[in-house]
Amino acid sequence: MSSCKKEDVQATLIPTSTPTLAASTNTVVLTQANAAQPAVTFTWTPITGFNWTNAEHPYNPAVAYTLQFDKKGNNFASAASIDAGSGPNTVLNVADLDAALLAAGIVPGTATALEVRLRSVYAANSPLYTAALPLTATTYAYCAQPAKAWGIVGPAGPGWPGGSIDFVMTYDCDAKTYTYTGLFNGPSATATDANQFKFRFAKHWATSLGGVGPDVPLVSDNGGNLKINATGTYTVTLYNAADTTKAGLAKAYYTIK
Repeated sequence: MSSCKKEDVQATLIPTSTPTLAASTNTVVLTQANAAQPAVTFTWTPITGFNWTNAEHPYNPAVAYTLQFDKKGNNFASAASIDAGSGPNTVLNVADLDAALLAAGIVPGTATALEVRLRSVYAANSPLYTAALPLTATTYAYCAQPAKAWGIVGPAGPGWPGGSIDFVMTYDCDAKTYTYTGLFNGPSATATDANQFKFRFAKHWATSLGGVGPDVPLVSDNGGNLKINATGTYTVTLYNAADTTKAGLAKAYYTIK
């Protein structure tokens, strides 16, 4: 509620509704490989209107909504905030949520109990807050991507390249792995190589990896084409390939999930 005073008559306004907040999940594990993907969706009800008393010119003031995050039990004393927009849904991607939680002092790599609430501010009144929701989050420390990276080529992915069309993989500084998540093609009755792919470095065939399949050491340059068993969305992770020299690739292998 807020008020103003005009000729000794006090005008007041009271919201006709109270915002509520719900979340699509209460546990998130954030990774840089999935930075652009949705992490959590918050669904909330905005203030629908205001009732005025003793107002000569009543109006509906603008309302600003933000999501606040802090460690459980800290009473939002060190809260990080993200603009919630106008509702009724706020979808936070992995990168934005990770940045906000790091700003709130969350230690990367450790599952941390948090609380989140919706803050509503209008006119000159004190903010309104929803009840806090629990959120357990594991954050990551940002890792700058190398100028040149491993990628995936072949009909199972973007096709055999005549140019730079690779599925570029994301480097994980801590695990020292390269990862790509996306849709891959399986076998086809009309094309014998429809489900095949290889790894190559820096979008160039000077350094490539092939072989017989996941969890088996890959072969540099002259390795056979790798295969996808069925069409679907997979996460492909390449290990021991940070060193792009031929000697450094002797123990490279990949997994697919």
